[in-house]
Amino acid sequence: MKTPKKRTSTSVRKLRVSDTVAKHPRPPSRRSARWVAQRLLELSQQLRKGSPLEKTLNSVTLAAEELTRSNQASLRLLDDSGKRLLTSARSGPSVHRRGAAPFQVGEGFIGWVVVHRKTATINNPKRDPRFVWRKDQIWTPSAVMAVPLITGKKCIGVLSTARRDSKPYTERDLELLTLAAHISEPYLEIARLKRLNESDPLTLLHNRRHLQHRLPREIQKAHRQGIPLTIAMLDLDWFKKINDTYGHDVGDEVLSELSNRLRWASRSTDVVARWGGEEFLVIFPKTSLEQGYIIAERLREAVSLKPFNTSAGPLALTISIGLTELEENDDDITFQRRVDKALYKAKRSGRNRVVKSRRRRRRKKAGH
Repeated sequence: MKTPKKRTSTSVRKLRVSDTVAKHPRPPSRRSARWVAQRLLELSQQLRKGSPLEKTLNSVTLAAEELTRSNQASLRLLDDSGKRLLTSARSGPSVHRRGAAPFQVGEGFIGWVVVHRKTATINNPKRDPRFVWRKDQIWTPSAVMAVPLITGKKCIGVLSTARRDSKPYTERDLELLTLAAHISEPYLEIARLKRLNESDPLTLLHNRRHLQHRLPREIQKAHRQGIPLTIAMLDLDWFKKINDTYGHDVGDEVLSELSNRLRWASRSTDVVARWGGEEFLVIFPKTSLEQGYIIAERLREAVSLKPFNTSAGPLALTISIGLTELEENDDDITFQRRVDKALYKAKRSGRNRVVKSRRRRRRKKAGH
């Protein structure tokens, strides 16, 4: 005999439908009012969790991408001056190649939105003077939208989307993007202020305070999950000569440009922080020593291959990098000591190089 099918209650059926919609990677061909409401509710629930800034930003960009049926969504947060990029996140393929010039307020379409604090849509970028074309573009959007994030009288960032399939954006698309931005604004402001408190004021990178709790957390995670973790300590070569020769203002310009190059040459999952003075520390999660060496070499070349433009003229600069991977009994102190020794070795052996270091394991004596 066939086993009779169990009836599913109405409440359970609704829950399963909701779960399916929430996990849907892309919106259906027709965005029903119900689907939109559920997707916005899901975004609101994710934001209320108070997740780390990076995860919060990614939640917003993914929702914006899905709600507007875009190929890409980006979110840029600004510092307190409203003129410098604090951090950013993206869902979908990047328009620009790695190492592209960083976002500038007032430049291009996104910069226009920041300055004018107005939502905007461009369905024909080729004919719109606000859209800036760059040589390092991987692909060219066929349509773009952007909404400024406003808290009080201040613009704290921009949420934008882009398409590459030649389908123009509609008023409804812009309304949905605006709604997602309005839902996100208060949570993004809280996360932004927290990030500013843990950022170096000159470079806007993470500061040492952030590392004091971030590095132990990454170490515990690596030990618990059995995954690799690599860190790099880098130092700007002959930086004292720059300050002595050109003054501290030029030195600050160099450090700001160095931070930009480190930020754009690293991966989105890496943690780049100013350790102090001209020293920086980079955390490479889920990364082996050999993989970390490849990224460290990319950071070194990002500095050495192109002179720094300063008010004193172009300056050719280099960095030295020490690299080490987490070992079985490491804590944050032993981990940092070892990478510091690797950096010192890179300096002694000629500078402008990456030196790998691994703690030597003691061999067991025979008979023990």
